[in-house]
Amino acid sequence: MALKKKHQKLLTLGADIMVIQECSRSDIQQLGQPPGWSSTWFGKNKNKGLGVLAKAPWVIRQAQALKPRWTGKLLIDGPASMELFPVWACITKRPAKAYIEQVHFLLDMFDRTPLPPLAIVAGDFNSNSRWDSEHATQSHSAAVERFRKLGMASAYHEFSGEPQGAERHPTFWFRKNKRTVYHLDYAFLSRELLAKLKNVVVGHSDDWLSSSDHAPVLVELDL
Repeated sequence: MALKKKHQKLLTLGADIMVIQECSRSDIQQLGQPPGWSSTWFGKNKNKGLGVLAKAPWVIRQAQALKPRWTGKLLIDGPASMELFPVWACITKRPAKAYIEQVHFLLDMFDRTPLPPLAIVAGDFNSNSRWDSEHATQSHSAAVERFRKLGMASAYHEFSGEPQGAERHPTFWFRKNKRTVYHLDYAFLSRELLAKLKNVVVGHSDDWLSSSDHAPVLVELDL
């Protein structure tokens, strides 16, 4: 929320492509206006949606909203051409999906339509394998396995070598409490992009807690 008050701090990350949850349409449009930037936004509530910003030489060529509500498909061109699927997993009524179940709905689409060699699924999944029992067959671990069968894996876990559910770096501070922390944000990369993975950094609470209850997850690729 209130992205326009925080975007200068976000820019210090030096990210070329940013997936931003709970942002307003006007903030994303304004930040995407200067020369060298492109943007897109998904949502029905103009004050709270899912935005993507891209900085030259990267540019958003096409953007399509998907179901469930808080997912999309973007064609991004630059030093390489890739498809980006931004995610903000919440709760939807039509279809009735909750958190990680929305990601499974997206995975169902991937089963019907093959992904390109360069593909990224990134955003706030609001899920972790510690809650597998709450979602039966549509659990977080089941989603990770489905990604694996597609040749995709979490950039953070590939880089750190840590298992799902045992992450040392949280991406979420519940009610901004440093003692109640979870790893909920992910970037799943296709096999070709995993081979180009250079670094993954999760923002520290000392730097970001004053701005958000989520930490930025910065994924560096050699493209």
